[in-house]
Amino acid sequence: MTDTITRVLGKYAFEGFALILTFLESQLAVSLFCNQLKKRYGFPIRAFMMVPFCCIVCYLLAILNTELPSLTMRVLCYLLINGLNILFVFVCWEGRIEELLLAFSSGLAAYQIGNKFYPLLQNLRGINDRVTITLVHSEAAAVADWEWILFFSLRLGVYLLLALIFHPKEKLAEDKRVRRNIMLVSVATVAIVNVLVCIARVYEGERMALNIVVKIFSIAFGLVVLIICAGLLSGSEKERQLNILNQLMKQEKTQFETVKANMDAINMRCHDLKHMIDKLEGKLTGEETAALREAIRFYDANINTGNEVLDVVLSEKAILCEKNGIHFSCMACGKPFAFLTAAQTYSLFGNIIDNAIEALQYVDDPELKVISLVCNEQDGCAVIEESNYYAGELFFADGIPTTRKQDAARHGFGVRSMRYIVEQYGGTLELKAVDNMFFLSVRFPKRP
Repeated sequence: MTDTITRVLGKYAFEGFALILTFLESQLAVSLFCNQLKKRYGFPIRAFMMVPFCCIVCYLLAILNTELPSLTMRVLCYLLINGLNILFVFVCWEGRIEELLLAFSSGLAAYQIGNKFYPLLQNLRGINDRVTITLVHSEAAAVADWEWILFFSLRLGVYLLLALIFHPKEKLAEDKRVRRNIMLVSVATVAIVNVLVCIARVYEGERMALNIVVKIFSIAFGLVVLIICAGLLSGSEKERQLNILNQLMKQEKTQFETVKANMDAINMRCHDLKHMIDKLEGKLTGEETAALREAIRFYDANINTGNEVLDVVLSEKAILCEKNGIHFSCMACGKPFAFLTAAQTYSLFGNIIDNAIEALQYVDDPELKVISLVCNEQDGCAVIEESNYYAGELFFADGIPTTRKQDAARHGFGVRSMRYIVEQYGGTLELKAVDNMFFLSVRFPKRP
């Protein structure tokens, strides 16, 4: 195999093979981390054209590095190879610049680990990795084909394993701080991997101990970069969800103020209408009077929990349940929940009942269209218990029931909003389903 490479590449064979292999391996590692990105139109053609182009550039770099050997030229060669990797990513995949750079940084870190892991095994067996690629014999001898297969298989296995463990599972938030951090990670990764490692490569051949230390440092650095990239993704997703929750809370606060004003206006009008009916009672038939009183009762808020905000929420939802043919059974004492802000009270109880109303839309039996809500104080703890029927199968993902809504991307934020409010006060939120009955339980600890 080495004879074939030498005949094809001439006197620049060793350097050309090394740089081309560096590009192909690093690009393979980077590509494994690009799988979550959308491929550009004509991806196979783009990739097919980019590979030979980049290999030709690498061979030209090998000529320069051979004819003008120096540390500066070697650093420049590896910087340009990373430039080719970035170009390959931008040409073949779509995405925001921070998404592309994050995939590149993760892939480059994975390549650094895989690239140093195999020669580290050689060094630990007392084999000089600068002389041979074998793991079997220490002397410079002919390398069998199966040893080349082992050489590439182990390296590829490391890339696949790292991509499986650190593969992006979340979407980056569009945030200036996240973008800045990714830029810094990308620059730092390229600088350290290329500059420091190239410098160390000059001296690592002096003795085996230094060789091993350099490789361990390179592997450790690669792992740190992968952990940082994974942390950026995780932090980005949490920040995105928190931003959405905050936006929802603001909307719900505005909605509560509107609902409260409407409920106050309705209650005043109902009060006036009651007096008008009393005055007209003798002039109307009994059926007409009963019908008018029933119409007023429909809009007359008569829930009194001792918590004005909770009264508004429950009264609004009671009217909504009446309109949807749902029996709303409510036993509520609002005083234990006075520590919640108005927006939190509206959001927490509103989401609980809204989710139950949504579930009951799929229940056909009118007798089962029931929402039971109990909120009171138990052993000093503020407790909310809600139950309702549901139709079909109910599955949970990350503790959140799956949705039937078309807008699945926005699903779950009602439950996340509830969980966020509950956890702010050290409470617990439990959801479970048993025999087509859904149960929700919220428990806030004793307040000091």
